[in-house]
This record gives sequence, C-alpha cells and structure tokens, in this order.
Amino acid sequence: MDQNQKAFRIKLGRRIEQLRTEKKIEQGELASMINKDKQFINRYERQGANPTAFILVQIADALGTTANDLLDFSQMR
Repeated sequence: MDQNQKAFRIKLGRRIEQLRTEKKIEQGELASMINKDKQFINRYERQGANPTAFILVQIADALGTTANDLLDFSQMR
C-alpha cells in the first residue's frame, strides 16, 4: 500500500472516531446500528481498514451525517 493510501485510511479512521465521540456513541453502539460488531468499527478507527462505499454510507447515516462530511478531513481536530 502506498503512503497516500495509508494516510487516507488513517485520516478516515480518525474522522469516524471524531464524529462518533462528538455524538457520544460507543464503538459497540455504532457497530450495532449497522449490524456489525465492535471489532468491525475498531478496524476502521485504529487499523485503517478500507471501507466500501456502502459501509461509508451506512456509517454516515448512523452518525447522522453524510459520506461527504465523513471524508471532510479539514474538519478534523
């Protein structure tokens, strides 16, 4: 995997975690909202897993946001 792809995955994981914690949602809660388990969300947030477009939309919906907002890394703290 090249450095750009790795950096993107890390940023995406951090962005998912940021939005989730702002909504005061635990990993397990988010996972159950999309019919997955806690480890599923953990892989995205901590290990830089690469979600499909469908999973991105599911996560965004569960967080009450859009896929575009999930990918807006300029909003990261």
